[in-house]
Amino acid sequence: MRVAEEVLKYFYIKGSRSVKVSYDFGDDRSFCAVSAKDILLEADDENYLRRVFDGPVQPEIANYYGTLVGRRRDELEMELVGTMAELEDIQNEEGLGVVVVLSRREIEYRSAHKR
Repeated sequence: MRVAEEVLKYFYIKGSRSVKVSYDFGDDRSFCAVSAKDILLEADDENYLRRVFDGPVQPEIANYYGTLVGRRRDELEMELVGTMAELEDIQNEEGLGVVVVLSRREIEYRSAHKR
């Protein structure tokens, strides 16, 4: 959930005032989609999101630093949330706005909670 909150904050900083967040929690994988129809990202911003979520998901970092995400309203933690989720899709089209769909494998987080 922190990941979606951070993407929502990113869209807000980019000028969106109408953001939709949806979740689909599955047994093996959970998804979140964040969409805004009132903005269109610059190419650099879209590339930034692709780069942030390109790296491997790092549950050990996510578990350690996860409580820090979202505590500061004036700064983004996109680099951190990039360690928590994978980019499934990014759509950025005139007239449609921007949609970012992220996912994570549940097993990576459940195993950390069982300790």
